[in-house]
Amino acid sequence: MKKIRFLLEYLFLRLLGMCFCIMPRGLVVSFGKWAGSFIFHCIPVRRKITLENLRNAYPEKSEKERTLIAKKAYQTLVQNGLEHLCLAFMHPEELLKIVEFKNEDVLKKAYARGKGVIIVGGHFGNWEYLGAAITSKGYPLTYIIAKIANPYINSAVNEHRQKMGIGILAKGMSVRGILKTLKDEGGMAMLVDQDAGRKGVFVSCFNRLCSTPKGPALFSLKTGAALVFAAGIRNRDGTVSVQCEEVDVDYSRGTSEEHVTEVMQSCTSLLEKYIREYPGQWLWMHRRWKTKPGGNQKHDKKM
Repeated sequence: MKKIRFLLEYLFLRLLGMCFCIMPRGLVVSFGKWAGSFIFHCIPVRRKITLENLRNAYPEKSEKERTLIAKKAYQTLVQNGLEHLCLAFMHPEELLKIVEFKNEDVLKKAYARGKGVIIVGGHFGNWEYLGAAITSKGYPLTYIIAKIANPYINSAVNEHRQKMGIGILAKGMSVRGILKTLKDEGGMAMLVDQDAGRKGVFVSCFNRLCSTPKGPALFSLKTGAALVFAAGIRNRDGTVSVQCEEVDVDYSRGTSEEHVTEVMQSCTSLLEKYIREYPGQWLWMHRRWKTKPGGNQKHDKKM
């Protein structure tokens, strides 16, 4: 029965993608906005967590203002999902008509160093189109992917990414693959906005300490790879603007815990800068501050 359910879910999403890909892009974006609002108001999955995160991040804002940001975050999530479905039927040339690079020189300089590039970012803006646009521009990029429970959807999502030239490494089995990718002067995409539990380092985000993955800093320091922050910002007209910023790394200082923490703080501070400018484009549904320093770990209940 599970296999049949998985197949039906896949076929439904495939059909949905085919329908949305023939629609004008503006209609897809508008529908995603409407559907996100509907889910926020009528199917309050993680709404309590979202609003709690926003109260802690923006104590100076009114509840009405925070609720509006929360609703926009749901809209962003749904829009990303619909657009990812369209990615399966899109050519790189079409994608680059939607995505514009504002400072591509940062990427060019990083790849020109010849030691590989680690591109860090978060669940912000249109992160799927961001990665696909980077490869469509001719820059090699690989994702570390967690397996989706539905094998049909898992295969389809990875095929969509590979069609755009994105390499795939399985999460948990990726260290050797990351080192090889960087040695071959390729790029690795790594998200830095998910709770890393006891294995992470604690950095400040919205004036609260949160556990953050060490990987980007460690791989950069050990291999000499350039470290670049990238964000795919959604514009009101449906286009996406890519902003890239170089993350300063002192390779001579090695991989001490203090230095790794400093590097990851730099990455997190850049992400926070963009979130503050476009607060509705980040996924506030994450339990970003779940793990507490000093051995106290708070487990938020699923809502």
